[in-house]
Amino acid sequence: MADTGKYLVITPEEVAYVRKQLGTNEEDIKTAVTSLREWLRMQPHLPDAVDDALIERMYINSKCSMEKVKLGLDAYFSLKHRFPELLMNRDIGGNDFQFATKHFKMMVMPRLTKDAYRVSIWTAVDEDSSNVVWPLYGNILTGALEIMLVEDYCLGDVVIFDLANVNAGHVVRTDINFIRNLELCYKVFAHLPGSTTLFDEVQPDCIPDELGGTAGPVDNFAYKLLEKVDREWLLEKDKYKSDESKRPAEDHDGDIYGIAGSFKKLSVD
Repeated sequence: MADTGKYLVITPEEVAYVRKQLGTNEEDIKTAVTSLREWLRMQPHLPDAVDDALIERMYINSKCSMEKVKLGLDAYFSLKHRFPELLMNRDIGGNDFQFATKHFKMMVMPRLTKDAYRVSIWTAVDEDSSNVVWPLYGNILTGALEIMLVEDYCLGDVVIFDLANVNAGHVVRTDINFIRNLELCYKVFAHLPGSTTLFDEVQPDCIPDELGGTAGPVDNFAYKLLEKVDREWLLEKDKYKSDESKRPAEDHDGDIYGIAGSFKKLSVD
C-alpha cells in the first residue's frame, strides 16, 4: 500500500486530541487491540488478516466500545457476501473507475476540521443522469473507506453533497433505502446557494474554492486518496471474507450477518 499519509494530514497533536476527547490513551488502545485480536482468532468463521492499525481505527471510530468493534469486524468480513457490488472488485485502475471520474467528483479533504472531523465532498455531478451510476460510486466510496480504516484518525465525518446539478433523473436512479440510511446515520443540514451557513460547521480551509472555501481547486482533491494506493492492495481485500458455513449457529437470526444478528442494531455516530 502506498503512503497515503502524505495526502491525509494528521498531526501528533490531532491524534492526542482525538484520544483525549474519547477518554483513551496509548496503553488502553494497546490493551484493546490485543484483546480484540485474540477475540478475532477465536471466531471460526472470520479470518484474522487485519492490521493492528485497522483494529485501532475501528476502536476509535466506535468511540472505544469493544462490542461495536466486534460488530464492525464481523461486518467487515461478512458483508462482502451480501453486497459484493459495493465491497468487492474495487479496481481503481479499471475502465469503470476512469469513466466515473469524468462524471462525478468525490474527494476526501486532507486536513481535519478544528474539531478533528474528516470532510468528504461529492460535487460536479453530470447533469445527464445516465452518466451517473450510483452503485459504481458506492464501490469507489468503500475503496476510499478501506484506505481510511488504516490511515485516518478522526472523531467522525462530515459529508457534503453539492446538489447544484442534481435533477429528477438522478433521483429516480437512486436507491431510496440508501438515502434513508444516510438520514439515520448522519445529521442532515441544508445550505442554500450563496449562503455562508456551511462555514458555521466547517472552516473554509477544509472546503474547495468552487464551493466557496479556500482550500484550493476541486481537482487538487478529487480521487487523490485512491490514486495514492496500490491497485492490487485493494483488489486483494476480496480474498478476506467470512466463511459463513463456519459461523456459530447462535449467530444466525435470518436477518443480517453479524454477531448474534445484532449488526442491524449498531448505531453510527
